[in-house]
Amino acid sequence: MARDLCAAFNRSLKSFEYDASDENRVGIGKLLRLEVEGDIGVNVDYHAVEVESFSVSLLMQLRLAQIGEPRNNPVEAWLEYVTHSTGVILRAYPVAFFERGGEDKAQITLKKDERGFACVYGKQLASVIGIRQEEESRVHEAAGKIVIEASYIPPEVISQLMAEHKIESGPLYYRTSRGSEPQLRIGVDFFMKMLEEAGCCTMYGGNLEHTDEYEPRMVRLDTEYITQVIGTQIDKGRIAKIFQNLGFDISRSSEEHFLVAVPRFRHDIVNRQDLIEEIVRIVGIDNIPSKPFVFAEADRLEPDYFAYKKRQTYRHRAAQSGFFESVHFVFNERAKLEAFGFSCLDERLELLNPIAGTLDTLRPTLLSGLLEAASMNAKNGRKRVPLFEIGSVFDTQRRESVKMALLFAGQREADSLDNAGKPAVIDFAAFSTLCADIVGDIVFKPTQPPHRLAHPYQCASVWQEGRKIGEVFRLHPTLETQMDLPQTLMGEFDFDALAYGQVEAKPYSKYPASFRDLSLVMPEDIAYDTVAEVIEKHRSPEMIRFYPVDRYQDEKMGEKMSLTLRFVLQSPEKTLEEEEITGAMQAVQDALENELGAVLR
Repeated sequence: MARDLCAAFNRSLKSFEYDASDENRVGIGKLLRLEVEGDIGVNVDYHAVEVESFSVSLLMQLRLAQIGEPRNNPVEAWLEYVTHSTGVILRAYPVAFFERGGEDKAQITLKKDERGFACVYGKQLASVIGIRQEEESRVHEAAGKIVIEASYIPPEVISQLMAEHKIESGPLYYRTSRGSEPQLRIGVDFFMKMLEEAGCCTMYGGNLEHTDEYEPRMVRLDTEYITQVIGTQIDKGRIAKIFQNLGFDISRSSEEHFLVAVPRFRHDIVNRQDLIEEIVRIVGIDNIPSKPFVFAEADRLEPDYFAYKKRQTYRHRAAQSGFFESVHFVFNERAKLEAFGFSCLDERLELLNPIAGTLDTLRPTLLSGLLEAASMNAKNGRKRVPLFEIGSVFDTQRRESVKMALLFAGQREADSLDNAGKPAVIDFAAFSTLCADIVGDIVFKPTQPPHRLAHPYQCASVWQEGRKIGEVFRLHPTLETQMDLPQTLMGEFDFDALAYGQVEAKPYSKYPASFRDLSLVMPEDIAYDTVAEVIEKHRSPEMIRFYPVDRYQDEKMGEKMSLTLRFVLQSPEKTLEEEEITGAMQAVQDALENELGAVLR
């Protein structure tokens, strides 16, 4: 309270001064000795007095009654009065309690008990420092030789010990557990001066003490941060005065910041926010102008967030297309994967302690797990099994990547009135459409997958924006039979290669579009991908889109086929003239004829 008043009114704290002369006094060393066993983690200061008569004045009785701490024992009344006045924890013991037969001096022993509590011992346990005093060690007579003990124990230490080992406590525990005054000389000098003024005892010279080293906690505090937290600027000189009057050492501060040494009696000050709270407390919250709280969230969007959003987007797309998510371990069976034709981990990088014999390697594909899940569903009577998974896979060198896999087995749709209870079975075309609904615009090219899961004549590589992103295939009929699966289509895609980003709107033409069909006869072994490449190289800017609409073949055509293509032509600047349309179509027709031998039907 004194320090707070000094800070509030900018006054200096008056220190208590007591000059005790020990010249004509018997030294305490002739009466007592102190033995400390180990590091007990407390500060103690012992003094001795020989009391002739101890009495409590009416004023002291009234003051003790006013704070609700009356005492019948005069010695304990004096100790309570000084403890309340100074904050220093004081106790008294009769010297006889520490005397041992055959020894010329009484001995006080300090050591920890088996639970870690710092204890005072004489003939037996005298007290547990900071917690309680044994009844046998109390001063019951208001005369004789008395030992006065001043002690300090850090509140966090004693509170933790009491939480771990609950023992009986005394009335002083409330003070010690919340932090008592660590400057023991303040309490001892105040007590000795009262005794000297009362003239009721003889004091021994000197003292016996045990103290530990204390390095004050240093807290750095910038003036800019103070203004930011409080919401208003407070003069730096005033802040410095507040800290000094509260007992903080700021001698090592600079112009830019305060470097505050927190005194030991302020154990509640831990960080810079605690120091700012002290400033606000002294200045007064009502003296700080109110300002609306402004919360501006910083842009903290990191790549991890966009990776998460991309995964969520594709999961939702798959679910909206009728697929169910299936999640599996990243481990799989090496023998089964090798039988399917997949390359597994290099044996030098293989798992040292697999969790099971059938999960002895890191998976190089998601397809194996989906197949097992689909097989179990089919065996349980499911006629339609659409599954998907997004997860990590590993190459032979344990490099991790993320893939997305789709599987569709059995009926294309559920039984309903529309299909008379006999829905069609999923086929390559229907599955390809579902894949495009999920991953976006894709192009299929003929390929032969390196594994043995695929049907050799129903498989394709998947391309998007000019790069390969995965594969789509029908499960080999032999495996369908072995795993009790109906017709099954599968696809696996490199998840990082899938398109994801901000969609930019593009202007569209307000002029009408023209549609033209081109039916061509060409060798039947020419893949549509080859036809599309030729058209892409020779089409005009006005030819905005083309796609196949019909494929025809009969015995009369032999080894040739008829392919009908539809072209969409449109200009963003004008309505196209017939000559322009004819010229664009003729350029494509000539290119197909020259490069592929395709002629008009």
